[in-house]
Amino acid sequence: MLDIFASPDVYQIEEKVPQGESTHEDGRGSIQRIDRVGGKVNILATKKSFARAGDLHKNTQFGYVFHGRVEVWTWENGKTIKRTYSARDSMEFAPGIPHLFIFREDSLIAEWWDGDFDCWYFKPYRKYVEDRSLIPDEE
Repeated sequence: MLDIFASPDVYQIEEKVPQGESTHEDGRGSIQRIDRVGGKVNILATKKSFARAGDLHKNTQFGYVFHGRVEVWTWENGKTIKRTYSARDSMEFAPGIPHLFIFREDSLIAEWWDGDFDCWYFKPYRKYVEDRSLIPDEE
């Protein structure tokens, strides 16, 4: 499972995610980072038709959808699996599972990890975050 970190499609991000509490805003929306004893939580407010993540971690990632609708792609056994999550749905990504969030509606979600936060990008998914014109329409 963790052999994926040796793949040429996986690379560690060069910029470090800010430590402590912070808010980042851009055209996609905002990410509020909350750093408390025992872990970090990100609150993501994201506009329809944008993507986030395209990454993977060495620990389990959890998520919760407060409102909106998010299509989530995961890379499992060499193929993309697509699932859709809506308000009050929980998500869980095992260590070493690349995942991509495509926001099909304006959405508010939370994400957190079961250990220290560290992040690697997954090239096949990261391109959708970097260029939203590549995001396919809903099926």
